[in-house]
Amino acid sequence: METNSKKSLINIWSSIFRVFIYVIAVMIILYVLPKEAKFKYEYQKGSPWKHENLIAPFDFAIYKSAEELENDKKELIKEAKQYFLKDNQVKIDNIEHFFAAYNSLMKEYTDRIDTLSDELTNTKDIYHNFRNTIYAALSNVYNTGLLETEILPNGNDLKDHIILIRDGDITDQKPSTEVFTIKTAYLYVKNSIRAFMSESAGSMTTTEFKNIEKMVEGLNPNQWLEHNLTYDEATTQKVLNESINGISQTKGIVQSGQRVIFQGEMVGDDEFLILESLRREYELSDHGAGYNFIFLGQAIVFILFFALIFMFLKTFRREIFYQTKYSLLILSLLTVVIVGMSLVIRYNLFSIWVVPFLLLALIIKTFFDTRTALFFHIMACVATGFVVPNSFEYFVMQFVPGYFMIISLQQINRRGLVFRTSIICFIIYALVYLSFEFMSGNIDGTIWQNLIFLGVNSMLLLLAYPVIYLFEKVFGLLSDVTLVELADSNRPLLRRLAEEAPGTFAHCTQVANLAEAAIFQVGGNPHLARTGALYHDIGKLTAPLYFTENQVTGINPHDKLDYLKSAEIIINHVIKGVELAKQYKLPLQIIDFIKTHHGTSKAGYFYKMYKNEHPDEDCDAKFTYPGPRPLNKENAIVMMADSIEAASKSLKTYDTVTISNLVDNIINGQIAQKQFDNTNLTFRDIDRVKELFKEKLINIYHARIEYPK
Repeated sequence: METNSKKSLINIWSSIFRVFIYVIAVMIILYVLPKEAKFKYEYQKGSPWKHENLIAPFDFAIYKSAEELENDKKELIKEAKQYFLKDNQVKIDNIEHFFAAYNSLMKEYTDRIDTLSDELTNTKDIYHNFRNTIYAALSNVYNTGLLETEILPNGNDLKDHIILIRDGDITDQKPSTEVFTIKTAYLYVKNSIRAFMSESAGSMTTTEFKNIEKMVEGLNPNQWLEHNLTYDEATTQKVLNESINGISQTKGIVQSGQRVIFQGEMVGDDEFLILESLRREYELSDHGAGYNFIFLGQAIVFILFFALIFMFLKTFRREIFYQTKYSLLILSLLTVVIVGMSLVIRYNLFSIWVVPFLLLALIIKTFFDTRTALFFHIMACVATGFVVPNSFEYFVMQFVPGYFMIISLQQINRRGLVFRTSIICFIIYALVYLSFEFMSGNIDGTIWQNLIFLGVNSMLLLLAYPVIYLFEKVFGLLSDVTLVELADSNRPLLRRLAEEAPGTFAHCTQVANLAEAAIFQVGGNPHLARTGALYHDIGKLTAPLYFTENQVTGINPHDKLDYLKSAEIIINHVIKGVELAKQYKLPLQIIDFIKTHHGTSKAGYFYKMYKNEHPDEDCDAKFTYPGPRPLNKENAIVMMADSIEAASKSLKTYDTVTISNLVDNIINGQIAQKQFDNTNLTFRDIDRVKELFKEKLINIYHARIEYPK
């Protein structure tokens, strides 16, 4: 009585917790969902307006398209004024270098100019004027400004552009053609020298003219030309950003009562922009419903949404519903998808087409079944439709590739399968996306950008392997990849079974073959059935010679034991097998095969022999396996295959009749013992399994049937 009360209390708390995680999921989603009013019209560019005539309910601005804003930005960048800093120290240093070079040359052609006699004052003035001409030219170059190159930092050349020169606290604006480059400065200085020579030629003696010419040859203006204007990137970018931020987002206004679009009218580029502007104004302003009404509407929708999930699992997937950790896994995945998409939209983190939406269906398909994955894929598509713009287009974009993926990807047991699936998903994504774009007439550069995003999305499906591994460890689940790895005969425990109990290993392999073939007939996980069958008898490693398949010498140790001791050893192989499995850290699902492969049946031979000697004694408990009974189809199939394969070796004659009777008697006996009541096996499934086992055993013993001894 106390045990029943305890179980009842546990069931009550489990039910409360199960409801609690549904409530928490709804609360998290409602907290994150944007509380803007939802525009109730669906539309696509290039398609007719399917709703009633739409009249502007209020004044609203027409927002520019992303392409128009990008063009405005590019134009601003192209025409942006460039800021430069003037370094006056460059002028001082280079003019000092000029004077030093000039004085050095003067010493070669004349005495120091200060020692010239008064009658040679004209000559003195000529040399001074020559020096001053170059000095004036250099000063003008540096005062105006000298650039290093003819190409501005924004990629434009100097022609017809305005630059701004900052000299201390003063900023001077001038056309770029008025400043010097190294090339134009050199030509300017050389031309100034030529002009001086031409103007002064009549006032100079032949000697003076020749000396001046020699000095011109010795003076190279390039030695004193160095750019004194440095690009001020910080100021230029700051002013440019201010200009970009100041770009007008709108290009007109629609007044209240003005026609927006009529029913049946085609949604062209202009109409699409106006509709998008109305939707944006409606959702971001107070023209829609108030916060409380929005929250109430979202709460009703998502409570009903999760109620559908609750009913689906309880009605059609009870094994998931009553396993709280499985419900927690699925609800967590669904919540993460909805919340993640909401955050991407709200904060404009990146394109929605980058989000690996199909991972949800891929993970659920891996751990559960096709119908469950398809149901939750549809639920996720519907739920995110409340968040994303153009929800119908988004639904189709995600549903179609997801459906193909779920139906076509039967098992994830090889790395190449997921890679191939990601390629197929990208192709379907691209086809659906292009179809929408072609229908809308929107053929521009954004197509290729979004196709790249969809390609990244598809490649992110390769994250399935590490994510699946993580969920296996956290929720105690098994994927086909892990099952295939466990079924490798080189695994330590299977290698030990093959070496220490080769007869048992051969028996397990044969049972695995039978069970795998049967699961294909009735539906289930063939990898789980095969792997469970390979490990179901590992408990025999503790005493291999006490089991007939390992007795190659003809000596049976049970001949020296009483029936109770023999039964204890035989039954203990289940208990020892569980201990050994835990020691080797086998998953719980595999341990279930060890526990259930005899169910609650009896060690038949020793029970009958003991009962013959002690007919009045109640000894059932001493000869009964601890169980439990099989928990699922796979456990049940392995139990049948184990009993039939072991019993078939003791047949005295092999023919279709004896094999058929053997299969019928064993499975009917297990049915009578209610061994399969906890599984989903139907009588039709069991009949199909019987026929398959008969066919397989006849094939196995074909040589003995055709050529009896």
